[in-house]
Amino acid sequence: MPNELQAKLNAARVSTGMESERRIVTMLFCDVKGSTAMAEKLDPEEWTSIMNQVFGRMIEPVYQYEGTIARLMGDAILAFFGAPITHEDDPQRAVLAGLGIVEGVRPLRELIKRTQGLEFDVRVGINTGLVVVGEVGSDLRVQYTAMGDAVNLAARMEQTAQPGTVQISGNTYKLVASLFEFESLGSIEVKGKSEPIPTYRALRPKAQPGSLRGIEGIHSPLVGREHEFQILQARVDELQHGRGSIVALMAEAGLGKSRLAAELRQWSTGNNRALQWHEGRSLSYQSSTPYAPFVDLFGTLFQPMVDTTDDEKYADLKASIENLAPERAPLIAPFIATMLGIEFANEDAQRVKYLSPPQLREGIFQAVLELIELLAKSRPRKISRQKPPLNVC
Repeated sequence: MPNELQAKLNAARVSTGMESERRIVTMLFCDVKGSTAMAEKLDPEEWTSIMNQVFGRMIEPVYQYEGTIARLMGDAILAFFGAPITHEDDPQRAVLAGLGIVEGVRPLRELIKRTQGLEFDVRVGINTGLVVVGEVGSDLRVQYTAMGDAVNLAARMEQTAQPGTVQISGNTYKLVASLFEFESLGSIEVKGKSEPIPTYRALRPKAQPGSLRGIEGIHSPLVGREHEFQILQARVDELQHGRGSIVALMAEAGLGKSRLAAELRQWSTGNNRALQWHEGRSLSYQSSTPYAPFVDLFGTLFQPMVDTTDDEKYADLKASIENLAPERAPLIAPFIATMLGIEFANEDAQRVKYLSPPQLREGIFQAVLELIELLAKSRPRKISRQKPPLNVC
């Protein structure tokens, strides 16, 4: 377990005392399909070695998104997102972890099939609902777990999922529908449920995710933030007169930071103003992701197509930069593409291929700075780098 996550888990245990409490939790079940057939054909030591590797690939994404491993069960795991560590985006984290598990296991599957002729896969089921979480058991053994019908439904999602897929319930789908691409699987009958349960298969994150806040089509005026809003408006007015600044918007979760930023964006880009607004978000689980806010910023700005090759993505990226500065594009594009994780093989690749890590980092910094300057030459632009509402931003 990462040290940072362990520290958060310890803090949660101290603050709550691990006492039983009612919570909305997203549960993730994952098991190995085909494990019984594999175990029959392998020596116990070989089987244990393979399963240890599989568990490693199952657990790593859970920890990456700050979930909690509640149980290891033979060839399966149960993970919680929302207990004892809570985030505002726990359902999103669970789906990302599920997709990460499927993707992480794929290379090992192919290796085992190629070297030993054995086939297996993992399947993931996810549900969100009200449970009672806490330490349960007796004097002989105590464990932290969740109790409630929502756990059973998460298990049912996993049991009915196809190998190599992530299946979620309608409860979770309502919370993340704007963030991922899904395939509707219809409804399934669940024992003890009076009505069928709608299910969905998570495919991938959306290239352009929607918003989870507010109710579509309904808008209410901002109340009680006039002073703060006037300060931000003054900074925008100064920006339009050539005086830039950095503003730190800080508050506890739920006090309206995102709403205030959204109101400023609407005000800044309306009323015939020439200002353009671009956002780059750095999420808490991306603390180990290099250049995360700039990857999000430029990924949104240039919108690389999901179903195109890296060479095609690079060509589109370079063409967009050429529209700003044709003579600088061959110098800027290779570094921006490297930062975005686009692999390309042409004459431009030589500019970054043999650089040391410090040289590459410096080149990326300079390319980002120059590209922002180029974007700002035509008209003022607001570059917003935000963290999720749970953190200071």
